[in-house]
Amino acid sequence: MNKQTLWCLLLSSCLVSPALAQMQETSNPSSETNSEPGIEEMVRKVNIVTRAKTRTAVSQNEPMAIDLGLVDVPGAPPKLTEGVTAKAYARYVNYEDSLIAQLVLTGVEKDGRSEPLDSNDFVAQFNMDSPELDPASPVTIEGNQETLIAALQRLNDVEEEDDKEEKETETAEADTGASNSVGSNASKNADAAGYSSPAALDVEEDTSSPTVRVTTEGCNIRVDLAQLVAVQQSRVETTENGAVSSAPCEDGGDRYPLDRSYSVCGDTIDMETRQATAQYLLYYTDGGGNRQEVTDCLKDEDKVFDITEKASACSVYLDYNEMMAVPQASLAYDNASNNEVQVRSCEPSEEVEAVPLVSVTDGCSIRHDFAAGLSLQTGRHIYELNGTTWQADACSDNGTEYPHETVYKNAAGQEVCAPIINQAAGTVTRQSRKQIVVNGVEQFITECKPDSTNIAIQSTIDGCDNPSLWNHDLAAGASYGRERFYYQLDGVPQYVTECQDSEIAYPHQVETTGWQNHDDQLFSYRLTTVYIEGTPKGRYNIKTSEVLPGEPQMAYVYSGEAPATNGEHFYEGCTRFDARDLVESYDRPDGSMHKVVIGEADPLSLGNKCYNEFTWGAVSHRKYENPRSVGHNTGGPCGTFENYSHVYDANYHCTFSDSVGTRTTVREDGEVIATAAKTCTTYNRYSPVKAKYYTGGSDADGSFQGYIRVKFPSSGWSYPSHTNGVKSGCLGNWGWLQ
Repeated sequence: MNKQTLWCLLLSSCLVSPALAQMQETSNPSSETNSEPGIEEMVRKVNIVTRAKTRTAVSQNEPMAIDLGLVDVPGAPPKLTEGVTAKAYARYVNYEDSLIAQLVLTGVEKDGRSEPLDSNDFVAQFNMDSPELDPASPVTIEGNQETLIAALQRLNDVEEEDDKEEKETETAEADTGASNSVGSNASKNADAAGYSSPAALDVEEDTSSPTVRVTTEGCNIRVDLAQLVAVQQSRVETTENGAVSSAPCEDGGDRYPLDRSYSVCGDTIDMETRQATAQYLLYYTDGGGNRQEVTDCLKDEDKVFDITEKASACSVYLDYNEMMAVPQASLAYDNASNNEVQVRSCEPSEEVEAVPLVSVTDGCSIRHDFAAGLSLQTGRHIYELNGTTWQADACSDNGTEYPHETVYKNAAGQEVCAPIINQAAGTVTRQSRKQIVVNGVEQFITECKPDSTNIAIQSTIDGCDNPSLWNHDLAAGASYGRERFYYQLDGVPQYVTECQDSEIAYPHQVETTGWQNHDDQLFSYRLTTVYIEGTPKGRYNIKTSEVLPGEPQMAYVYSGEAPATNGEHFYEGCTRFDARDLVESYDRPDGSMHKVVIGEADPLSLGNKCYNEFTWGAVSHRKYENPRSVGHNTGGPCGTFENYSHVYDANYHCTFSDSVGTRTTVREDGEVIATAAKTCTTYNRYSPVKAKYYTGGSDADGSFQGYIRVKFPSSGWSYPSHTNGVKSGCLGNWGWLQ
């Protein structure tokens, strides 16, 4: 069924008011012969946007007069609609379990002047959620554009004419024949002139005493995402003669704003675009201080963060198979709180290329193995990154060997060492040195050593046994004892040399005495004590708790990540959250743990931290006294009195006790989150205590027999107590005890 057909059907079956009946009588006669509008009429129809000036209840079936404001009239300049009130009639009808609003426009008015409109040319019909017009919801009326603009122009012309006449002299006004009736055209509006208010409905006498209450029980909270508000619905419950009836749930007065929460939604990560987007959800805090989430997490396209490489917390990976030093970097971004959040741990950098590992001997020495008759070259690896040269490892044997050679003479045939001549003994003792050839260059590795032939020359450590004076070769990992040579002369040793390095090597022993931690680079250096044993003086410490040259870096071992509270907290409404950091844990070589904050972790929700405080104002009293006029019915909030009824069967008077209850929602930190106030009312009902019985003659024809009330109680009025039970009942009915 199309809109036009439904409108006509409902008009014919439901509209019974004089105004709408008149509208039908004054409609264009041509429509009776041609029900379908012509092309010209359809062209003139436009959508006119109006709005109720206040929230206005609409009656069922019976049309009622309402005022509308003009929001948009197509083709009309703003000057024509400024200050204009649209006069209309509206009602609603039930059709197939739906509320259908029907509205016709009958005229426009400004500053006491009016212009009539043909209601047949201005019609609206639409569905309603509730029987009222909300100023927040515009109403679109399909109407004749030409007719409406002409009426608005006439109102404007009259206004301009009035302004012009005020500036002219009284003589000029007389010449023009100005009249006070210029701005009033109400008599031209047949629809408005013929309308009369509907007569009051006849209601059967109700002698019962129903109980009516408004409750939120069984009603939900409706979430309006468009207006960002949650509305507590309520219903009217009526109890009469033991039977309980309930009206449908409708929007009540308790409304809770919807707020955004970013704390419980993590950011979305897009590794392809290298962007992170913040997320939020909508929630509200209900009357009980409870947080109610109404949406899933939603992207906030206004909070997008670039993901970039961070190399500061990553080490360089040393690939000895490929002989490359590979820079590593993590991926991170700064979130809405300006805190860094890591989205990927250390991996080969995409921005900094790998550099080659270079084998060098700089800083390393040649290690002499006299027992094997060899000297061994030691070397290390370095790499250059960002203009800085870095050591990759410590010195160690690189495979290059130099055999030892005992030399007495050089290439020129000269003795490399001066012979020891003992003129007294008449003997000559030759001396030699050991040498190696490195890159074609001869190098001596020992001092001159007397030959043991010819003369009984002996060596001794006497006077050379102090290890502090020895040669300690840390790079080669050995210390060399010292000795000196002598021969016996008359039983007295004659020293032919000073103390010098011997061929007795003491291998270096090392023990770890601690660690030097570098948390910023996630590695440690070993603190080492280097010592030798078996010396004439026993154990001797060469280095004590030091970082040795070439000591390799010992990387921290990653052990995982987890959230940890940081001592801060915040509130969202009544809900408390403890802030947490996302922490990476690393095991140091010394067994201790190093923690690195890499971002924010989801806060820990501690739930509702609000409580309600209830206070009550002073109790006030009021009363209702039914009139005692004879010969007519009277009604009040406590019942209806009729002179021809038995006076003891009904209550005619009542007293009331009122008190305002205030609910204050307080958070644990003392902050007041919300306040609300409502009035709690209880009452007593009374009936007359004295009456007179008439057998006849009390009325005009002398036919009345029965009781007539004579007076009210002489003891005065009493008011109901406002007990704690009454207050608790009101709190429950208001839904404040949830």
